[in-house]
Amino acid sequence: MGTAENTSGSTSGKPGESSPARREGPRSRADPAQPLIGSHESEVRLRVLKAASSLVDRLSYDAVTIDAVARASGVSKSTLYRHWPSRQVLVLEAFTYKTNVLTKVDDTGDVARDLYAYLVALTFCLTEGGAASTVANLLAEAIRSDDFAILFQRTLLRERRQGFLVILHRGQRRGQLRDDVDLAMVTDAVYGAIHHRLIATRQDIDREFLHHLGDFAIVGAGTAAYLESYRARR
Repeated sequence: MGTAENTSGSTSGKPGESSPARREGPRSRADPAQPLIGSHESEVRLRVLKAASSLVDRLSYDAVTIDAVARASGVSKSTLYRHWPSRQVLVLEAFTYKTNVLTKVDDTGDVARDLYAYLVALTFCLTEGGAASTVANLLAEAIRSDDFAILFQRTLLRERRQGFLVILHRGQRRGQLRDDVDLAMVTDAVYGAIHHRLIATRQDIDREFLHHLGDFAIVGAGTAAYLESYRARR
């Protein structure tokens, strides 16, 4: 079963503290975020994830069936079911893989710039094509099934939270964010605001909103010295 990427940029908050990834549970070798290479099995998994993620971009959630993925990937249905017990799990892992590929953000040395770049990339993934419907349906699946909820937490949710936390921990180490700030709470507040607009209010997630959202996080968590320079360039 796929879980999440062992992000090379993951960091610890304070000396001796475990990384955000380790605090959220172990990652398996069948990793949807970064499938292992060098074996026939891993090559098949990667081909399937790429094909399924392409279908997610073009089709509705319900239309991304095992049959459709089998045709698009050239992999038999029996092989698909050996790796993924259900269509829902396959879509979850494919969407996780796709968003990880598209949300890689360079480290510019400035936490505000990096955070905004991540917000823009993440929003693109969540609003492109039928992605909003896919996210809403995956959330609904997680509400209906405790087992699927665990998978959702260990794949898509963990990867997106990790993306935020890597950026925020870098900023904290550079002295741009305060040491007394709960970065996990900042992450949940920012990520939750995007999902609230995406699914609940259906308001636009435009650049103005993302600027305000990034500003909310930085002003609330920034050190006095960093905020002085941040406000000067706004």
